[in-house]
Amino acid sequence: MDVSKGFEIVRIEENRASTVHDQVIVEYDLAVSLNGEHFVDMLCTPRDLECLVYGHLFAEGVIRRKADVRKLKITEHRADIVLEPNVQIEGKTELQKKVLLHPQDIFDAVGAFHSQSGLFSDTGGVHNCALHHSNGDRIFMEDLGRHNAGDKALGNALLEGWDLSQVYMITSGRVPKYMAQKAINTGVSIIISKSPPTDKAVELARANNLTLCGFVRGRRMNIYSGLERILRD
Repeated sequence: MDVSKGFEIVRIEENRASTVHDQVIVEYDLAVSLNGEHFVDMLCTPRDLECLVYGHLFAEGVIRRKADVRKLKITEHRADIVLEPNVQIEGKTELQKKVLLHPQDIFDAVGAFHSQSGLFSDTGGVHNCALHHSNGDRIFMEDLGRHNAGDKALGNALLEGWDLSQVYMITSGRVPKYMAQKAINTGVSIIISKSPPTDKAVELARANNLTLCGFVRGRRMNIYSGLERILRD
């Protein structure tokens, strides 16, 4: 399925007009039902839809493992999920201190992160999310919504059986409360962005011992909570 679409447009540069070909991100509607009832409507990029659905359920606290889903069927513009009977959610995940980062690790990771998105280079219309495992594995996802990119990355990690307590997340754009909540629900203990968080995200992060780093640009950053996971010389 195409994730971008070409248009002939008029571009003006230095008071000169020219007709050029431009790529625009595709906007895709996905209606999600859960156990036969409407659950959510998603506006997304039509790629990695299985990861998106699993990740959204995971990040929202509906499931804790892949095996909680008995059946997932994705057809055009529709995803139907059937959960296993008596799925029990254990409650909020207690964030651990398994991931420790030096500031230079963060600067290097963010520097590499922003060069990975081919779809952003083509369209300028997507957000990105990366998960870094302590064993060196990486997951990188793109979507027109930053929350969707996060769900896709978390869903991929869930499907591959990752231990999320060993993971930190890099996300593009600001960090609102719901992004912090997704990390807390799934056991990710560190969120990093080149942009700032909101006040509600900072308050939630501090209440749940989530490490939250923003304004990561060049060799500077702000640490809003969870300083104990950032190693200093």
